Amino acid sequence: MAFAIAVWAPAFASASGEIDETLLQLERVGPRLSAMPSEVENVVKAATDRGSDEASKAGPILEPVVRASFDPKGMVAEISDSLAEVADGKTDPAALAKAAAAFEDGRKKIAAMYQSQDQATAKQIEVRIAGADDGPRIKQLADLMASPDLAAETALTAQVMYVSLEAFSDPNSAELASASPEKLKSELGGVIASLRDRTENEKPVPRDIARMEEKAQLTFILAALPKDDLSVLSDFYQSAEGKAKRQALVETYKQVSDQANTRMLGEYFSALAGYFKIHPRPQQQ
Repeated sequence: MAFAIAVWAPAFASASGEIDETLLQLERVGPRLSAMPSEVENVVKAATDRGSDEASKAGPILEPVVRASFDPKGMVAEISDSLAEVADGKTDPAALAKAAAAFEDGRKKIAAMYQSQDQATAKQIEVRIAGADDGPRIKQLADLMASPDLAAETALTAQVMYVSLEAFSDPNSAELASASPEKLKSELGGVIASLRDRTENEKPVPRDIARMEEKAQLTFILAALPKDDLSVLSDFYQSAEGKAKRQALVETYKQVSDQANTRMLGEYFSALAGYFKIHPRPQQQ
């Protein structure tokens, strides 16, 4: 009996690890986190378009701070650890990996469709989504996947960045930036929680909009999948294992994002303190 356990335990651990790795791939966790520094440019443009004259000056201060604050490799490892704690189910790792590969092919197909303005493919996709055969399953699966919630987290990080850019031109920012670490931590501590609670005037992109756009994109990608692969994904996300892993993924993603956003704010205001020493505000002179 002991021999049997010794033989099978690594196989079970390996299967669980493969499923977790595939789930991270399906939800594009690594690429999302790696793309955070590039969000700065988008946020600077959004602030500039809204009339901010100094956003372009703050961007070069913020971008390296974001790069230093978001550690994609470490964050993915932490999320992977949380997924590994979820009890195994009956999911076939090979079938799920095959469906994930088909999903990635679908993503490329939809991207090419948009780029080439392929109306024929778009019509096929729309017909399948509207159809009684696969349409309900596609829409349900888009609701079950974690990606819309992860997109909302990216929107929240963009909102933290936007607040940072606004702070650059705030007359009180120089004083805050030069405050003691304790006072700075106290002042900045509630920023992320406040942004999470906000449901109006979310800049640059409301979280619900980000979630809705991600869900729409997912729906198109899923509609490009072969029936068998769509069925595998649907079965996984509806299973107790899939639901538990999705919840663990979203919750831990939020935690590591909040930690990174908190680091980002602290490092940014420290960098601002250095900037204002070299470029003092008129009231500082």
